[in-house]
Amino acid sequence: MVKMLALVACVIPRAATAQTVPVAIPNPVHLVIDSKDNLFVAVNYGILKITPAGKIVELRKEGVYPDERRFDKRSMDRRWTNLVIDSKDNLYASDGHELYKLGVSDDNRVSGGLYIGKIGSYQIVDGPAGSANFNDIGRLAVDRDDNIYVADSYFKLAELIDSNYVTDDYIKKAPKDRNRQNYRVLRKVDPNGNVTTLKTATGKYLVPNSLSGMAADGRGGIVFAASGFNRSIQRIDLTSGAFTVAAGQPYSRLWCPVYAQGEAGKAELVEPETVILDRQGGIVFADGRLHRIIRVAGGRVATLAGNSIIDPCAQNIGGRAQEGNRDGKALTALFNFPKGMAYDSKGNLFIADMNNSSIRKLAPDGTVTTFAK
Repeated sequence: MVKMLALVACVIPRAATAQTVPVAIPNPVHLVIDSKDNLFVAVNYGILKITPAGKIVELRKEGVYPDERRFDKRSMDRRWTNLVIDSKDNLYASDGHELYKLGVSDDNRVSGGLYIGKIGSYQIVDGPAGSANFNDIGRLAVDRDDNIYVADSYFKLAELIDSNYVTDDYIKKAPKDRNRQNYRVLRKVDPNGNVTTLKTATGKYLVPNSLSGMAADGRGGIVFAASGFNRSIQRIDLTSGAFTVAAGQPYSRLWCPVYAQGEAGKAELVEPETVILDRQGGIVFADGRLHRIIRVAGGRVATLAGNSIIDPCAQNIGGRAQEGNRDGKALTALFNFPKGMAYDSKGNLFIADMNNSSIRKLAPDGTVTTFAK
């Protein structure tokens, strides 16, 4: 008995010490890359800058704030729920209600501050930056002309919208009690800061359902990932309001989803989330419950990276694959809830591997490595 107690006594301190070791990249969610291949990563309470050489700078602690009257270090100490970047390397970050515009110089001088929105006032108001307002920012996207697209709350406008909206035709297959549960309205912020709630040429609101990620496609449309029972990648033509499915079978399976690659019209998805476009116009998205990076191009769906074992339906009726953490060839690599993604100038795809608290890199040669952790 004495020997056993002595063994416990020597084990407990080591375990406690291991738990106090800080995580350099705690739960990375959103990731963008600037024109110099610096990565900016939204993590728990703050934004990290990671240089191409892999140096990690925690901006809330190491950043320099020339005008602390507008934006000081304390303002960076928050959980950013969205992060995008424009062609001039301006960062746009949201905590879910307001939109901030930030600039970060080579020597980590942080400029900017609150761009649009009034803290504590959660309304949907169009107009110039000084008077416009957001309610519940779900996702952000930016196009080549530096217009920012915002998925905002539908329910703040539900009575005004009534039946004057367009959405995907497949919503009729959804359970009746969920038909409008996850609706969003789309809004646009032009480069001058003017905010408008988007409508079609005929005046109908654009209302995607279960939007979990979106990107501007450069052709007057928004590509969005739909999660939940929608399980699809869709495109919205912002002029006509037409919704088209790029991949997946919306609402075809309420439970026990399957993952089927191949012809896009027959492919099935599980939980598509973050979505971006590559240089060839292919749609790349992270499937959160499958822990895979998947690409839609040329009318086909194929896994880019990830290959964890998919659990049987009896184990999880919502669909789930086993988590992992393994580098190597793309189709043998393992992830643990991959989220944000961005390409650098060399064609490397960087991935925020949330539950592995690391940034992974998928090189053009199909090799996955851990870039920073």
